[in-house]
Amino acid sequence: MKIYLDHAATTPLLPDVMESMIPFYLHAYGNPESLHQFGDHASDALEQSRIQLLHILGDPEGKLIFTGSGTEANNLALFGICRKYKNRGNHIIVSATEHPSVLSPALQLEKEGFRVSIAPVDRHGRIDLDQLQRLINEDTILVSVMHANNETGVIQPVEQIAEIIRSARDSAAKKTPFFHCDAVQTTGKIRYNTQNLGVDLLSFSAHKFHGPKGTGGLYLRRGVHIQPLLFGGGQEYGLRSGTHNTAGVIGMAAALKKSLDELESSREKIREWNRMILSSFEKIKEIRFTCLPELTLETHIHLRVEKVEGQAIMQELSKRGIAVSTGSACHAGKSDPSHVMKAMGYSDEEAHQGVRITLGKTNTCEQIEYFIREMEDLVRYFKHRRLSY
Repeated sequence: MKIYLDHAATTPLLPDVMESMIPFYLHAYGNPESLHQFGDHASDALEQSRIQLLHILGDPEGKLIFTGSGTEANNLALFGICRKYKNRGNHIIVSATEHPSVLSPALQLEKEGFRVSIAPVDRHGRIDLDQLQRLINEDTILVSVMHANNETGVIQPVEQIAEIIRSARDSAAKKTPFFHCDAVQTTGKIRYNTQNLGVDLLSFSAHKFHGPKGTGGLYLRRGVHIQPLLFGGGQEYGLRSGTHNTAGVIGMAAALKKSLDELESSREKIREWNRMILSSFEKIKEIRFTCLPELTLETHIHLRVEKVEGQAIMQELSKRGIAVSTGSACHAGKSDPSHVMKAMGYSDEEAHQGVRITLGKTNTCEQIEYFIREMEDLVRYFKHRRLSY
């Protein structure tokens, strides 16, 4: 039996999403920028998808820039805002548990003369709101905090963060700081409205909700402007040049609509599987959960097995046909301790023990039961191996 429990890394493309894309590979393959009927057809389909996605995001008046990934969307948000508004300030705030596609651009901007503050999180992985408020000053032009963490699934209080930022704007009578939110892990998994969240920019990626890889988006609230990273033909309002991935955009819109249409039924199943795993593993004293279930996405379970490296757990489960992760897929090949767990106060040894289990709607109850049995057996195996030395 092969069981995929790494849906935070990527999700399988659903057959009907692929069906929506095929015509734009085989028949309606025109370049949306071309001034003939092939181009017009592709352009119309592209813009219909943009309109559909903006309605789903809850802001038809906003702007949506199509990108090649969530990483590109995050980079475009940080570099785009900071370079555009550098005359208003040079201070950036990011949370300690952000994805590398936010932390790395922040470090690069620091080399360009911007000041970067890292907002701490508590033991449960939630941002310290009081500390965030103290970090904001008159030079702050951008705050970037993710909606939910890719490793732990911990959901941040985005609406409260937005309120703090709004108060800072009002007190300074300025339009800054702007608020960027990396929603790559939550889009398609929970319902949200960009206007209710209070964000100015928001990133997402299609392959996290059963859409195609190589397609993402950056939402901009009306009135927010950025500088481009890519220059060339002037596509995407001049903010992201390059020939459009029309089929990818069509698939992304179809996948997000389908994910939200089926959200209640899929969440019911995932919630039950989550409970099954938690209740079973709570009885095993060697297993420690790193996050409070009530603060995390139902798709995510993050744990550690005492005195066993997460990579060893992952490799042994893989031999048994089960795919889990030790953390971010983008850092899967590195042996550094998880920066997310370190920020939560775990030691290097503990941070090396992290294991991420992420559920998806294509799983089955039979698969979850098999995984639980194999994980229980694996913990016994490692315990016996330790005792025998």
